[in-house]
Amino acid sequence: MRKTIVIVAIFLMVPMMGISQADQGAGAGSVAVELSMTPFTESEAWLSPGFLKVRYFLNDLGIRLSTGTDMIFSNDQGVQPETVKNLSFFDIRPGVEYYPVRAGQALPFVGIDFVMQFQRSNFDTSVGAPVTGAWDIDPHMLERRSFNAFGFNIFAGGDYYLGGGGFFIGTEIGFEFLHKTNQEVKLGDDVRFPQTTKAIFHPTLRSSLRVGVAF
Repeated sequence: MRKTIVIVAIFLMVPMMGISQADQGAGAGSVAVELSMTPFTESEAWLSPGFLKVRYFLNDLGIRLSTGTDMIFSNDQGVQPETVKNLSFFDIRPGVEYYPVRAGQALPFVGIDFVMQFQRSNFDTSVGAPVTGAWDIDPHMLERRSFNAFGFNIFAGGDYYLGGGGFFIGTEIGFEFLHKTNQEVKLGDDVRFPQTTKAIFHPTLRSSLRVGVAF
């Protein structure tokens, strides 16, 4: 219900902010800052994985930098004495956008991001040996495994400017190509899973909504 109210409120603002594209600070030399939200999913976590994007407009081109982070510090003393799970994730994406047309308040674009991802996780315990490189040594529970990934994302999307100082909403889809290196997983000093590499190709269509302001 809370998500529905917010979404409806955003779209009700559109007819109240009918200023032109030229007055909205989305031209050459302007800067836009935005957050990615996920109001169309069942999860209460709207920011997934917490992407913050900064864009600089250059006539028909734009330069952008997206960053995403996820950090977890979990103490499981209630289940197992003195155990702590740690995870840190960083996603950095410098990229370039191209604007084929500027149609009033709508701004479509295509472009490419260069992707760098880093994840580190471990499981510390005073009972038994700690796990390094993952949260578990069970082969079916390695989704939190430490890894490095590099590649690029080809995308297309669009913004719709609501007015009132350059506020906009938007969305985008893409196809991501990554070379991923899973780090070795150790139980104490014993290597249980060696380092592995694989190539990944997948679409980046998500139930996400980008909200930002250009100035």
